[in-house]
Amino acid sequence: MSQGRSEDRLRDPVITRDSGRFSFPEFYTREKPRLMRFFARQLGNQADADELAQESFTRFVRAAPAQALASPQAYLTRIATNLLRDFVERGSTLLSKRTKPLDDGLHAIAPSDTHRELQAKQDLARWTLILNQLPPQTLDIFMRNRVEGQTYVAIAAELDLPLWVVQKQMLKAIRHVTAYREANDD
Repeated sequence: MSQGRSEDRLRDPVITRDSGRFSFPEFYTREKPRLMRFFARQLGNQADADELAQESFTRFVRAAPAQALASPQAYLTRIATNLLRDFVERGSTLLSKRTKPLDDGLHAIAPSDTHRELQAKQDLARWTLILNQLPPQTLDIFMRNRVEGQTYVAIAAELDLPLWVVQKQMLKAIRHVTAYREANDD
């Protein structure tokens, strides 16, 4: 560790040298990158990391006068940890907000709508025919990923295959489906 970094850790990062008073702008400048790394590492998403970092600072400012805190950095870290826990428990990822379970629209078709029912049966038969043109291993991997929601890594582990094989089979399946859709303007 360099000399400058160890001195920074020993010196309280929020007390300015000139006045000896708490400086929120300096505190924010020093702590925002640390919070961003923490959240990004945990969530794997920069947008969510930025949102939670901002919320952490907002709660910090609202909570207590910084001059009364023995360790503002520790207090901010506690706020961030609690926010992350709540965020994960809520399932508040952008993906979970935008996706719906596959069976959400299952009962949306009225039983008396025979035209839509017939169309759905024809679509299902057509896609079954298209997917059954794939080799069995490719179809199995494709269905595990796209229908069951398994990751490539989980599929590779379960089938005892190298990850690159799973990726190659998925690419083959996606190309097959894409070629069919482009040929039929589906």
